[in-house]
Amino acid sequence: MNLRVLLVESEPEEALFLRDVLAEMNERRYEQGRIEYGQIETFHAASWAEAESLLAQGGIAPQVILLDPDLSDRQGGETYRAVQAAAPEIPVILLVNALDESMAVKLMREGAQDFLVKKHIDCVPLRHAMRNAVARQHLLNAAQAAALTDALTGLPNRAGFLALAARDRKLAERLGRRWMLLVGVPRNLREIAAAHGDQRRDLELVETADHLRGTAHPTDLVARIGAGQFAITVFDTEYETVEEAWIRIRGSAAERRIDVGASIYDPARPISLDGILDQAAQDLLPTRMPEQRQPVIRVAGAA
Repeated sequence: MNLRVLLVESEPEEALFLRDVLAEMNERRYEQGRIEYGQIETFHAASWAEAESLLAQGGIAPQVILLDPDLSDRQGGETYRAVQAAAPEIPVILLVNALDESMAVKLMREGAQDFLVKKHIDCVPLRHAMRNAVARQHLLNAAQAAALTDALTGLPNRAGFLALAARDRKLAERLGRRWMLLVGVPRNLREIAAAHGDQRRDLELVETADHLRGTAHPTDLVARIGAGQFAITVFDTEYETVEEAWIRIRGSAAERRIDVGASIYDPARPISLDGILDQAAQDLLPTRMPEQRQPVIRVAGAA
């Protein structure tokens, strides 16, 4: 498998030197009969704007980023934090001058995988740094994924949901698009546990998770956000409005005896994720029996 490297460097001479080092690493990758990866594919960005565009397009999908923090359009720690925000799952190796070592150490505490002083860069130290950075990032990504996943159902847990839902709410605000958050609770969990034990209750939760997965579209987010509570988020699209999605999901949930509350985020009346969650949860507490509820949902932030 080839190794895709994104080199972010504004100085033309430095960029040429680093590309030459990477090209030499390609020529020497058969040394001692050990092949750690195929060809190194190098992509170059001369500014943060170019790097951001490449990362946003997703076409190159780099496995490691070699970053000079002092770029023509962004400087120092601000550069690294922008890269981290744009591509948190990709390891970053900082390329710094000798006077910037203290800054590099500080940025490693913030998540950078390694740093190299430019005047000391050669094939061997760069190869070791990239190999170790990729390996450590794989372990970190796996640990973070486990920490954000519910072990019982395999869905994102509350922490994972909040991170993903916050991203989607911001996207809805940026695109000026409505977005719906639903909260679902299977009925009679306590009674099931009391009558049949925790194992049967857990089976009910797993079956509920599978049902909601089957109900959701590929772009929807489904998560387990509490002991007996699930959440789904849905974007308004030209193919299905959030009201239509609410009727579809509510009807499917009723078949599984799942109570559902919902709230719509409207960009015209921005509200925090916590506020949307609160309104959806309040919608779960009807004054009438669930079978008598009408398919009407509240717009978040509205009276």
